[in-house]
Amino acid sequence: MKAMKFVCIVLCVAGMIFCSTAWAAKTVVVISGVSKESAIKVGYGQVFEGIKEGFKPAGIEPVFQWVELDTLATEELKAVAGAKALAEVRKLKPDLIVTLNDDCLKYVGTKVDDLPVVFAWIFGHPQTLGLPKANITGVTRGSYAVDTWIMAKQLTGAKTVALLSKDSNSMAGVKQYLAAGADKLEAASGVRYKDMYLLNTFAEWEKAVNDFAYDFIYLADTSRIIKDGKELTRAETVGWTVEHAKVPVIAASETDVEAGALYAIVTSERTIGNMAAESAIKILNGAKLADVPYVTTTKGKLVINVKTANKYKIEIPYDILSSAEKIYE
Repeated sequence: MKAMKFVCIVLCVAGMIFCSTAWAAKTVVVISGVSKESAIKVGYGQVFEGIKEGFKPAGIEPVFQWVELDTLATEELKAVAGAKALAEVRKLKPDLIVTLNDDCLKYVGTKVDDLPVVFAWIFGHPQTLGLPKANITGVTRGSYAVDTWIMAKQLTGAKTVALLSKDSNSMAGVKQYLAAGADKLEAASGVRYKDMYLLNTFAEWEKAVNDFAYDFIYLADTSRIIKDGKELTRAETVGWTVEHAKVPVIAASETDVEAGALYAIVTSERTIGNMAAESAIKILNGAKLADVPYVTTTKGKLVINVKTANKYKIEIPYDILSSAEKIYE
């Protein structure tokens, strides 16, 4: 009997060591469709942290790589860069690949047939990016446009909105989504979507702000606007916009609220990373891709800049202030 117990203990320990080794041997590569430098500017930092946090219980340390696709001018250039990046990823012999952003899914993820791929941090609809594919699943972003616009109407009486954004494939997808859903968005919020200006230079941005003809500006992607051959920081672009716009400026990111936009209701970037890791772990643990469907983020957070509210002479009701996760003063 003692010998049998000893054998059982040995087998259990061996099994634990085997499982631990099996998990440690798993290689996950996370590849972003922007350069490493741009990733932090655009706001990927919290997504990265969420991914690392999500994989930690499984003992997996993902390998991060980057490929600059967002600024390439043509489909052909993006296809070449994507293929080159995928070749580098394959050298690591990954068990699973995580792609971040629309271009990375389209030009890297969808070119993979023999490995599971989990996408996250996309703005367009998956069908516009080459899906469905049997080996790909991921995290889609919930939209908070209705909630954001309802609040704009409540605070300012606004009835029309247009967006300003850096021109990119991701933002072009957002523009298509908004145009297609304008009637439903208006019915739900009482605010009419009018346009989305996709811009590259500060001169274009300045003209759009000076000529703006609607009730409030909604900032989408404020990164990488070029002035005199140099990239402005998001804080510089947002700060200038808030100072010079003739109408209230709200935002789609917390970073832009910190820089001066009135408020934003945003998806938690860390949550997106967590959810991507959770889906990946299920697959690595043996789940079939068909049993790991797309998941959509539903957790939103309200952030408010009360200094800007005072500038606009907008009194924010206590029930709204008390529900904010972050208040910038």
